[in-house]
Amino acid sequence: MPDTKLSVNIQEFLNKNTTQTFLENAQNFIALLEIETMEQDDFLTKAHVALIDLYASGHKLEEIELSDSETKTNFSRSELFVGKNAGLIANLGQNAYYSEVFNPVDRKEKESMQGWLVDDFSDIYHDLKIELEKIKLGTSDAIEDALWQMKFSFQTHWGAHCISALRELHYMRHYEK
Repeated sequence: MPDTKLSVNIQEFLNKNTTQTFLENAQNFIALLEIETMEQDDFLTKAHVALIDLYASGHKLEEIELSDSETKTNFSRSELFVGKNAGLIANLGQNAYYSEVFNPVDRKEKESMQGWLVDDFSDIYHDLKIELEKIKLGTSDAIEDALWQMKFSFQTHWGAHCISALRELHYMRHYEK
């Protein structure tokens, strides 16, 4: 992180155990997906553990107030995203398709649809990678915005992909043997 003076609110939020644990788990998941070569079974086992930790810590991550973003900096997500996903997920190919109900809470929705681990991993990777890169900018508004985005997208996007991937990995690991 650049050597800048962070606001007290941001420093306190970054020092929380829940924040530290989440950021560590997010970085671990990103690092796993950026490994260039690994046996598929080893990758899936490590991904399963990483997603369990990521989901639990994302759930526990507190919401941050958008108080330091007074400058209303516009962050270009496309400029921040540098995909280094090494392709381990692409190697999952056709074996990574699964069936699911898009919204299991909606009792009217009974038809299953096709999910894909490749899509789940890619979306989680993309959402988290951008925000971790934003944190590296080292300004209070960048860090605050990144932490807010990570919690919001946990609730609205990558958290659902994480649950879908966890469910599929659980069944792959424990029922397909």
